[in-house]
Amino acid sequence: MKALKFDKNSMFWFKWLVNTATVFIFGILISFALAFLIISVLETFINEALAHAIGYGFLGGGIGALIGLVQWKLLRKKIAISAYWILAGAGGLFISELVAGIALWAIGSDRDIEFEGQGLLIYVLIYTIGGALAGLLQRPLLGKNYIVTKIWVYTSALGWGVAFFLPLFIITDTMNFLVFLAMLITSGLALGFITGTAMKRILRSELLTL
Repeated sequence: MKALKFDKNSMFWFKWLVNTATVFIFGILISFALAFLIISVLETFINEALAHAIGYGFLGGGIGALIGLVQWKLLRKKIAISAYWILAGAGGLFISELVAGIALWAIGSDRDIEFEGQGLLIYVLIYTIGGALAGLLQRPLLGKNYIVTKIWVYTSALGWGVAFFLPLFIITDTMNFLVFLAMLITSGLALGFITGTAMKRILRSELLTL
């Protein structure tokens, strides 16, 4: 694949960064609302902890789908890529959340963990693994050159992990709307920066074979 011009790649990276951060903010809010709705319905039929496991699975899947959508819309302007990219992004995070929730339920705990302290570290672990799974599912869509496209698997895991790790330095005992918004913006920018930088490198590589 012929390398893209530097200015076009820079614009692509900037759009990736801004769009990812924006969608991350709204995606978190929308997906949490969806998850809580699903949980409230399921709690009337099944065990509360299992309902939380399934609900949080949809939380991860929702965020993954929305981020995958904005990534796919940008990528299809550069390369021929299947919309399966969106499903792969959703599936990786959904599986990670669901498995974690079921595992916690199995040991007598609950996925409904406070987004702070040790609870936040569980989020980091879940979304690092989920990011890696999403990257693995999406990697084949980028081409056949394993050396180049494996970068996406690593940076997908890193990007999602860092996005949920940074709040450790932002969350305070006196959480308010501005602190919460700053947390979402910082995490969204981190995810966009890390994954966008990797994708820019992948698209510029002459080794990429579609």
